[in-house]
Amino acid sequence: MTKIEIEHTLSEAFRGGELRRRELRLSPEEAEYIRAHSAARLTPMGESGGKTWYEITFQGVEH
Repeated sequence: MTKIEIEHTLSEAFRGGELRRRELRLSPEEAEYIRAHSAARLTPMGESGGKTWYEITFQGVEH
């Protein structure tokens, strides 16, 4: 997945701004890109088909 595709995936998952926590299945490269280029915390949840499920939480969200 290219950087543009990763950014589009994030944009679609968090569209509207009301959701700040989602679960996405990402490759190691995708997860690293998100860590490096966003204010999000990625918590690994488990592997599936060569990718890992992550809980992605943007800053400012309380548990």
